[in-house]
Amino acid sequence: MASGPTNQTSDQTSQAKGSNPLSLARILPIFVPTALLLAAVILPANMFQSDQTASKIGLGPAAWPDAMLEGMAFFSFLWIARDLWVLGDVRRKLTLSLPIEDTHYHFGKAISGLGLIICYGWLLPILGFALATALFIAIWCLSAGLRNLLVVIPVSLIGTTALMWLFMGLALMPLPRGSGAFDNLSIWLLRATGIY
Repeated sequence: MASGPTNQTSDQTSQAKGSNPLSLARILPIFVPTALLLAAVILPANMFQSDQTASKIGLGPAAWPDAMLEGMAFFSFLWIARDLWVLGDVRRKLTLSLPIEDTHYHFGKAISGLGLIICYGWLLPILGFALATALFIAIWCLSAGLRNLLVVIPVSLIGTTALMWLFMGLALMPLPRGSGAFDNLSIWLLRATGIY
């Protein structure tokens, strides 16, 4: 009988600890976007240093990583702001939390996707960026369940052309053109799309 009040007190104490909005378990996930934000701010000062004069044609090779780091800084700031708002109420859910899986996870698809990415990197110097990317996008769409070729083929071609213009046309990145006949095909494609 005497243990009743003690148990009640301990339950209240544990509930008070669990409802603490500033507990370590709730603050710790904020370190992830904070680290990303710091990396996005610090890295550009130590990267892309060159004695070469910047090209007046296109954006230059540093444009793409610069844009990615600026985007990472912006979204990390939004992430931090949201999580700081969440800390005010224990009923709110942090951005970085375990997802609730509605369906069974397909490890086979994950492994095949990883293998496809490895094959893409291996084929780049052989087939060239244009052909390897077009095949990669098409196979990725098919493996994801998109079977309509009237959709897969245009998505693959338009996506490849857009990436060629972004990386080779604007960012002036010397991406692989392939070897042998594939090199000639890449040069023809680059001239046909107006990049060369």
